[in-house]
Amino acid sequence: MSLFAETSLEELYQSAVEAFPKTTLRQHATQPIVITNLRWTPFIGVNTLFIKALAQNEGREYNPLILFKNVNYDVNEVNITASNGKEYSFGKLSLENTNVVLRCNCKDFYWRFNYYDHVDKSLYGRKRAKYESKGGKPANPLEMPGMCKHLMKTTHVLREAGLFEY
Repeated sequence: MSLFAETSLEELYQSAVEAFPKTTLRQHATQPIVITNLRWTPFIGVNTLFIKALAQNEGREYNPLILFKNVNYDVNEVNITASNGKEYSFGKLSLENTNVVLRCNCKDFYWRFNYYDHVDKSLYGRKRAKYESKGGKPANPLEMPGMCKHLMKTTHVLREAGLFEY
């Protein structure tokens, strides 16, 4: 991870696992989450692809967002129907090398990763103030960027859809 450039989805996933290696949540709790909707918004002029998901889990809904950078719209490997109803194609993305910015409206992301993703330059949108615990354990003791289980599940669904190269 760099303090000067965004990070890939794979790096953010690994960082979340390293930051909380003993958790039984997050990376081990994505099965009950259902991604019920994906909204695709290509921005061809700036070579980005914005994906907004609707994640349902335990009777609640969350909105994980991922903005992929350096998308190659000159290649015809992945075909999508965007939210505007138009067809688009682009080259497959790399989990390891495609830079992203992301966010989710869940509390796990809000308290543990929002600020540190901002420091890492991988936060989409506005940062919140750094969380300071009042005598208890810090929410992110290793101060590492990462992603919540809703973003992990969205990544899994995008992988199954054939968005990424192998």
